[in-house]
Amino acid sequence: MICHTRTALLAGLSLSVLATPALAQSAPAAAPQAVDNGPDAAIVVTAQRRVEKVTEVPISITVADAGQLERQQVNTVNDLNRIAPSLEIQSAPGQNTGGGGAIRGIGTQTFSAGAVASVGVVVDQVSQGNANISDLFDVARIEVLKGPQGTLFGLTTSAGVINITTNKPEFDKVSVRVRSELSAAGFAGSKSGNQILQGVANVPIASNAAIRVAAYGNMRQGPDYNVTTGQYDKNETMGGRARLLWEPTDKLTVNVIGDYADTRTTNGGNFFTFVKTSGPGLLPLPTPFPIPDNVTANLAKCGVTAGEGNRNYCTSEQYTDRIKTGGASLQLDYQFAPFTLTSITAYRSTHEKGYGAASNVFRADPLELQVHNSPLDRPIDLFTQELRLSSPANQTVEYTLGGFYSRQVMRRAPETVSVAIHPAPGVYIPAFSNTVNAYRVVDESIAAFGQMTIHAGDKLRLIAGGRYTDDVLSLGMQNAAGTAQASYTRLHVGKVSWKGGLQYDIDPRTMAYATVARGFKGGQIATPTGAAPYVVLPEVPTSYEVGFKATLVRSWVLDANLFYQKIQNFQAQQCTVTTNGVISCVQTNINGVKSRGAEINLFGKVTRNLSLNTGFIYAKATYPKGFIGTDGTDIGNTQLAYAPKYKFTVSGEYAHDLGENLKGFLAADAVWKSRIRYEANSLVDTTFRPHWTVGGRIGLRTADERFTLAVFARNLFNVNEPSLYQSSFPYSGAANVGAIYGPQSFRTVGLSLDGKF
Repeated sequence: MICHTRTALLAGLSLSVLATPALAQSAPAAAPQAVDNGPDAAIVVTAQRRVEKVTEVPISITVADAGQLERQQVNTVNDLNRIAPSLEIQSAPGQNTGGGGAIRGIGTQTFSAGAVASVGVVVDQVSQGNANISDLFDVARIEVLKGPQGTLFGLTTSAGVINITTNKPEFDKVSVRVRSELSAAGFAGSKSGNQILQGVANVPIASNAAIRVAAYGNMRQGPDYNVTTGQYDKNETMGGRARLLWEPTDKLTVNVIGDYADTRTTNGGNFFTFVKTSGPGLLPLPTPFPIPDNVTANLAKCGVTAGEGNRNYCTSEQYTDRIKTGGASLQLDYQFAPFTLTSITAYRSTHEKGYGAASNVFRADPLELQVHNSPLDRPIDLFTQELRLSSPANQTVEYTLGGFYSRQVMRRAPETVSVAIHPAPGVYIPAFSNTVNAYRVVDESIAAFGQMTIHAGDKLRLIAGGRYTDDVLSLGMQNAAGTAQASYTRLHVGKVSWKGGLQYDIDPRTMAYATVARGFKGGQIATPTGAAPYVVLPEVPTSYEVGFKATLVRSWVLDANLFYQKIQNFQAQQCTVTTNGVISCVQTNINGVKSRGAEINLFGKVTRNLSLNTGFIYAKATYPKGFIGTDGTDIGNTQLAYAPKYKFTVSGEYAHDLGENLKGFLAADAVWKSRIRYEANSLVDTTFRPHWTVGGRIGLRTADERFTLAVFARNLFNVNEPSLYQSSFPYSGAANVGAIYGPQSFRTVGLSLDGKF
């Protein structure tokens, strides 16, 4: 039945592609727009799979160009929450969903098998799935698209899209660029060290072909610190990208891109440390005899003091985790007047092997409770194929039609969690052990999509689009010996997502729009400890948005909107600690989750010497009425975990001539967030207070911008916002709390150098 359904879907798509030329007026295809980087240049985006001015696109978009990304030291996907008020990145180690982002409070935080993100990451038009890039380098532009984007973007993008465009090769010049950001723990108040080196070379190989090669190293020491060994945790990534651009004829463009990254992390990297502890008392776990317990005193034995911002731990164990990520894509764009046919074939993979972050959960040798996980072996393979037909621009009817296929396979070797009681030095009493057998998750999806804009008049345009997705998710669990399949769980869903709306040009510099969209996010298969796998249903949001965009001065753009979104079967994860002291995360559906509010963004150049990007969002994202939290309290109608209700961002740079050949510049950025909760309960101890995070840089550059030297600071006032809080760590509810901190949680001061040749 599945085979027949998919064959019919492909046949229908082929017929529609062949038939559509008759729908459009005969006109030459629009030539690709050149990107003008001058102060008065319009900001262009590809949010609708074609090059357009941002002020003409009926979607709320925050845009950051290369200049903004570099002045804010946005070097990883986790840094992106500093560029857009609507975007939060709160990814914990070990989660499947690449990026772990949330837009307007809606996102996916899960360890569930085969789960995909609510916020999709797309790099050079390739959906990343769960084989996502981690480091950002040689990037031309990042667009944060808010609300369901499933009509035009592949995989699941029910909350929004992070659309990343890298710099393309240039045919007319050889160029080399080298840039670095250097900091060290202890230097000028830096709490950790980070050395980032990036190099880019552009080489023409013919009048119609060029190759661009970029390589980077990101070596970080800390912020976590092992007081037993006197060493910072190491997180080291080496990687690169190569891109070939070839135009064999005036009708055909070929893009071939390959990337690879290798990350090694010691002792879990950014993992749990203690921020609140209890004692004295008795171990509140099932044991054959009472065991004295005092978490505070035991940590003191090895020199660790719990408290906000504690990044110290103590263990004599040494272990390493390694993640290899890479991929390749082939994009063909063929112009056959007046249409453009695009084919994108891509393969991505990621493989984590070694001792993951949770190998030693507490990383505290003197504790009476010790929890360990066995080594990991988790490969993911993703294949995608997209075929897209685009009509010419500036016609009565503009449209894009296409098909999309993806197949993601995730495998896991058997993994064991073991608990031991440690009542005295050298004494370990096994208390609990459980093994999750090997399994294989396959997520196969095929879709047909289309979207059109009808110019109903000189100022009025109508928007209509739809997508049908046929998705099959399956999990095969092996028996304990790994010789046969013990169980099989499957979810087959066919869903229609759609979008409709209108936009109106109030004047040549101002546009208003109103849209309604239905999204779709595939299901999950949960693998709970000691229980049979079960299905978590697909997530289906319905979103309403009204907004307007205006160009104020030069290229400074105003983007303002009101939004309302209600989610059917919101996919949530709730983590608690079992009676054995093991952190257990349960995946579930929640009906009636809502997100509503307002947002305003301003971005671009105000004057030739002043760039300013700022934004504010009010996003009330709430649990449904009567929802019971993990602590048994009613948290209905209160804010979702990981979702600040208010957030403000600002970033700017002012440059001033210091002579004929030299310029000075001053850049600053700041983020303000309201209180954030990290668990679905009423515990105040696992929330973080309203706070500012401030950074900036000051430096010199040559008038031709070939050389730049600057001193920078991130999180100047050392505000310790965590990535995650966990109560009952290791037990006793709010009496013991663990936190995961990342490099963004502490002050960094350093030197940046940039040279272009």
